[in-house]
Amino acid sequence: MPNQIQILYVAAFIMDMAVAGTTFTLLRRAGDSQADAVTLGLLGALWLAVYTGVALWSGRWSDRVGRRRVVAIGCVVSGAASFLCGLTESNWLLLVLTAGFGLGVGCFWPSMIAWLGDDAKDGHLMARLTKFNLAWNVGLLAGFGLSGWLYTLWPNGPFYIAGVMKLLLPILLLAPARPARDAASSFPKVEPVHVPKGRGFRQTAWVANFALMFGMGGLNALFPQVAAALDIEADSHGILLALSRGAAMTVFAMLQWLQFWRTRLWPLWVAQLMAAGGLCVVGSGEAFWLFAAGFIVVGAVSGYTYQASIMFTLEEISEKGKGSGFHEATLASGMCLGPLLAGWIGQQTAQLRAPYFFCGAVVVVLVMTQIVTVLMRRQQT
Repeated sequence: MPNQIQILYVAAFIMDMAVAGTTFTLLRRAGDSQADAVTLGLLGALWLAVYTGVALWSGRWSDRVGRRRVVAIGCVVSGAASFLCGLTESNWLLLVLTAGFGLGVGCFWPSMIAWLGDDAKDGHLMARLTKFNLAWNVGLLAGFGLSGWLYTLWPNGPFYIAGVMKLLLPILLLAPARPARDAASSFPKVEPVHVPKGRGFRQTAWVANFALMFGMGGLNALFPQVAAALDIEADSHGILLALSRGAAMTVFAMLQWLQFWRTRLWPLWVAQLMAAGGLCVVGSGEAFWLFAAGFIVVGAVSGYTYQASIMFTLEEISEKGKGSGFHEATLASGMCLGPLLAGWIGQQTAQLRAPYFFCGAVVVVLVMTQIVTVLMRRQQT
């Protein structure tokens, strides 16, 4: 019988595989039907706006009523919404359904992260987070890759399969399991390095996570327009998204072996500037390999900012549900505003590539804001 933490890893894999199938198909089908930039932005943003609001209270709710119950509710609600998306082609009805999708996913992830962090300390927390992050990224990678292929054969298929997967997921989560036990030899034995408190690490990581999710959200939501204009097939589009997640997975694995990033902020700033460059590469590229390079850089940096945000949060905040909710809310708000504002910029400028340069500029501005805020904070203390 698997232990409870192992079940959480499997659940994270299944959920994000289904999320990838739903979001890829939603935007790709809209792009293929000649939806404008504003519609694409709304489809990419509305569910994340709902997610942001829900995440702020669902983690706290799980602190009170239990993780298992809130996670199961999230599976059922988001699964039903994904399945129903396959029954309509109306963009307005899809917007309503994606709001339900965001509600369900917003219940699932903060509660899941808090569940993972319960009773975990030092090396065990880092080991759990690394395995967890690898699990959901493998899910995204597989989901994007397989959805692109399946879409070419059965355009509504990813919706139905994603819905069924999530509707069945509570069976796994509610099944009996052994108590969590972390193997001491699973990861390299290193002395735990604790985040310096009172120096702005958690707040900086939240803003960095927001910045990368803003840029990545705009990139993923608006790229179907470029793909349609350049005749990039759905399976190749799926490969680009899978490469992005593969790069994030690689970073998650590497950070387990490194310690310097937990006591210094400058690597976080440099990485974000590299991501801004990756967005500009996508904005100026014509060849598939250039798009791949941009997606890989942005994906890799998103892995770093996500890990920094979740690690600093769980180490500094004792109420795991509350902390996880803030972490997920900053992530989702970036993913929401990125598609929305990038779509608006694309509509106003009538330039196919303008949204990518806009997203890159926003990331640069947010990096400068982080640096100034930290320097002012340290001068005051």
